[in-house]
Amino acid sequence: MEQYVAGLEQTLQQVLFSNNSEQIKEATKALSTQFFADANCVPALVHIIQNSPQKEIRQLSAVELRKQITNWWAKLDLEVRTATKARLLEIILNEQEPLPRHSTARVIATVGRIEIPANTWNELLTFLFQCSNGSNAGHREVGVYVIYAIFEVTDAFADNLRQLLELFSRTIIDPESHVVRITTVQALGKMADFIEEDQKEEIAIYAELVPHMVNVLQHCLNESDEESAAKCFDVFDTLLLLEIPILSKHVQNLIQFFLTIGGNKTFEPVMRVQALSFIMWAIVYKKTKIQRLKLVGPMIQALMPIAAEEEPEDSDEDSPARLAFKVINTLATNLPPQQVFPVAMEGILAYMANADPLYRKAAMVTLAVLVEGSVDFIRPKFNDLLLIVCAGLQDPEANVRRAACMALSSLAEEFDEVAENHATLLPLVFNLMNEPTPEITKQACNALDAILEGLGENIL
Repeated sequence: MEQYVAGLEQTLQQVLFSNNSEQIKEATKALSTQFFADANCVPALVHIIQNSPQKEIRQLSAVELRKQITNWWAKLDLEVRTATKARLLEIILNEQEPLPRHSTARVIATVGRIEIPANTWNELLTFLFQCSNGSNAGHREVGVYVIYAIFEVTDAFADNLRQLLELFSRTIIDPESHVVRITTVQALGKMADFIEEDQKEEIAIYAELVPHMVNVLQHCLNESDEESAAKCFDVFDTLLLLEIPILSKHVQNLIQFFLTIGGNKTFEPVMRVQALSFIMWAIVYKKTKIQRLKLVGPMIQALMPIAAEEEPEDSDEDSPARLAFKVINTLATNLPPQQVFPVAMEGILAYMANADPLYRKAAMVTLAVLVEGSVDFIRPKFNDLLLIVCAGLQDPEANVRRAACMALSSLAEEFDEVAENHATLLPLVFNLMNEPTPEITKQACNALDAILEGLGENIL
C-alpha cells in the first residue's frame, strides 16, 4: 500500500507541477487507468490529504477523492468506510489552508449524501454542531462550511432545519469571524430550497434572520469585499424566486437598502449593478407588494439620478446608469402606468431643464424605456412628449441628440401619430444623419426607419 500511495502522490505532482505537456498527459492517463481503477485509491487519497506538505497536492487529492467516493464508496469494506469518515473529520479540523479545507468539506458532503440517509453517520451532525458552537473561530468556520457544502448536494439535513436555523441565528452574528457570517448567509441560501410552505415556524425563524443577512452584506460593501458581497447578492436573488414568504415583511426595507447601494458612488460599479439587479427582479416577483406599499414613486425618484451618471464607452458593459434604465423599463412593463408614468414624467421635465447634458440625456432615455408599457396611458399626452423629443433632437450636446433619437424610435414603434408628424420630424432626423458621430448617425437611421415604417406605402 505504501508503494501505491507514493506512486499516486508522485503522479499527482506530475499533473500539477510538470512543464512538459506530454508528461502531464501520461500522468493523467496513469491516474485514470492505474490508480483510480482500484478502490484503494480512496484511503490512499485520504492519506495524501492528511499528510502531504504541499497544499496544492492536498487540494487536488481532495478534488479527486470527491469523484472517487462516488465510484468506489459502496465497494469499500465497512471498516475502511468508518475509518475514512473519522479521518476526514480530523483532516478538516487541522487543515489551515482555505482551498484544501473547502475541497475536503465537499468530500464530507459527498460521503454525507450517501451515509446520512442511511443513518450510518449520525455523529456527523453532532460534530458539526460542536464545531459551529465552539470557541475556536477556525472550527466554527469548518462547521458552518461543511453544513453549507452538504446543503449544496443533498437534502439530508431536511429533518434538522429548525435545529440548524437556531444554530444560524448565532453564527450569522459571529463576533469574531467574517467567514462564519458569510458562510452562514450562503448556507441559508441553500437551505431555503428545502423549506416547505407548511413549515410556518421555520419560515418565521428564517424571516427574522433577514436583517442580519443585510448586515453581513453591508459589512462586505463597507470593506470592499466584492467576492463575499457577490455571494450575498446571489442569496438575496435566490430568495426572491421562492414561493415561501421569507422576504415578504422585509420588502420595503430591502428595496430601500438596495436602492441606497445602487445610488452610492463610493461603492464599486459591479456591486451597485448587483444591487440594482435585485431591484429589477424584485419588481417582477414582488410587484403586488411593491404596489401595496406605494414604493413605485420613491423608486423612480431614486433611480433617475443614477440614470444621469456617466456610462462606459463599451456598449456591452453593464453600469449603474444602464441598470437604472432597465429597472425603470421593468417598472413600466410590470406595473400600472398610472403609478409609473406621472412620477417619471416629473423627472423627465426637470431633467430636460437641467444644465448638465447627462441629465438631459437621462430624460430622453427614460422616456424611451417608459413607452413600451404605457402606450394607452400616455396617448393623450403625445403632443407634449413630441415637443420634448424635438427639443432633444436639437440639443447642443451630441449624447442628448442620440438619446432623443432613441426616444423617437420608441414612440414611432407604438404611435401612428409619429408618422403623422413626419413633416416636422424628418428634417430634424435628416440633419442628425449628417453628424460626424457614428452612434448618432446609427440612432438617427433607426428613428428614420421607424417613421417610414409608420408611414407605410404612402411615403414611397
